[in-house]
Amino acid sequence: MTLTVSEFVGAAGGGALGAALGALGGFALMGVIVVVATLLASVDPDTTLVGGLAFGPVFGPHVMFASGAAAAAYATYIRRHDSARDIAQPLITYNNMSIVGVGAIFGVLGQFLARLAGSVPAVRTSDGKEIAMMDSLAVSVVLTALIAAALWARKPAAIRQQWLPWQHNAAAVLTIGAVAGAVAGSVYLAWPEESRPMAGLFLYGASALTLLALVFGKAVPVTHHITLPAALTAGVAAAHTDEATLILLAAVGSGLLASVLAEVWARLVLERCRMHLDPPAVAIAIMATLLALIQLGIG
Repeated sequence: MTLTVSEFVGAAGGGALGAALGALGGFALMGVIVVVATLLASVDPDTTLVGGLAFGPVFGPHVMFASGAAAAAYATYIRRHDSARDIAQPLITYNNMSIVGVGAIFGVLGQFLARLAGSVPAVRTSDGKEIAMMDSLAVSVVLTALIAAALWARKPAAIRQQWLPWQHNAAAVLTIGAVAGAVAGSVYLAWPEESRPMAGLFLYGASALTLLALVFGKAVPVTHHITLPAALTAGVAAAHTDEATLILLAAVGSGLLASVLAEVWARLVLERCRMHLDPPAVAIAIMATLLALIQLGIG
């Protein structure tokens, strides 16, 4: 499998920009683009802005965010950055173009891995509907982080570091999961019916945008791994019932599970790692495959 010239150049540029801005800064920028693109797609279903721009080879999380995280690991390895777990710092600060270059390389790698994961054939249900078995972008984010860790952060961290101290204990994990799930279900139901598939992506972008606060050192709930699966779950439920209460309950249940999955990954893996191995990407990847299996089971 090969990338087109436009994909290669776009991913290299997006990866370099992700490294320069820092992973979280780049992710927040993507959030703005996703919000605008999904709103426009709700008005004009024929637009290609969502897939081609918001989640494409320049601004997609598998490029811009993932390359920023990988570049932070490299910058720490060459002793220019204090910690590879810090993905908020814009790495252009260090005026070292090799860091930006690593971002470009991982941008291309992220796009390639997303294309590779996306080539896995969809499964057809009994009623003829095709179900993708994985979220190729989330899988790519996870894989690029593991590759970067293997290159520049192999040794475990000397001291365990919590992912989000304000979103760490059981009460916080469950509360944020339930609340974000409820919000996602409500937004899904309020969205114009003909464009409801855009609701989850809109929420993903809005959640990503809120993370700009982390760049400035302010604590905010991290919810993009909750709102996206919860809205998608609401869509699965809505295909089988018109009862709003059941759709909302499905979204809340999905939000709870996604929140727990991210925290489990954080405690088992991330807290012991020297670089950022993104819990939300892991949760989204697992939830996407789980939802696909549920649809196949009930289809």
